[in-house]
Amino acid sequence: MIELTPLARPYAKALFSSAKDSKKLDQMADELKVMAAASATEGVINTIENPSLSRQEIVDILIKLFEENVSSNSLKLIEILAENKRLNLLEPIYFIYQDLLEKHNDQNSIEVFVAAEPGEKAKENIEKKLRTTYGKDAKINFLKDPKMMGGLSIKIGDETLDLSIRGKVNKLVNQLNF
Repeated sequence: MIELTPLARPYAKALFSSAKDSKKLDQMADELKVMAAASATEGVINTIENPSLSRQEIVDILIKLFEENVSSNSLKLIEILAENKRLNLLEPIYFIYQDLLEKHNDQNSIEVFVAAEPGEKAKENIEKKLRTTYGKDAKINFLKDPKMMGGLSIKIGDETLDLSIRGKVNKLVNQLNF
């Protein structure tokens, strides 16, 4: 499968620059989030990949879908992506834009992978400890990964702290195999 991040980066940077100039960074982030979430749904994927629809018909359908929820800049993005046959980049564009926004705001993004949704008290304790270490404005997302078997794994930027049972089992297997 082709890595989409390098293809999405120029679009995300251009959007970020435009949103920064118009002082609408958060609004654009919200709009991209909506479009990225919708682009991952089966209905939108089927529309984008439908060979019987022309590019203009696909654009018209997507614009009709989003026009009440997004600005003209976001609608223009859809047109440009369709023209370049890159509608599959909406989700990577959103993630790159989020990274740019976090760097702009000096905000850490922390992903906490758990096997099962933690209780409210446990979640609060984890968030409190992470915010103490990485800043009060750290953005913390909890994501479920049932393959972990238990425990948790914390990803901050490109660093990962694996405290999961799966991680411990893998480490043990590696030690036994040399």
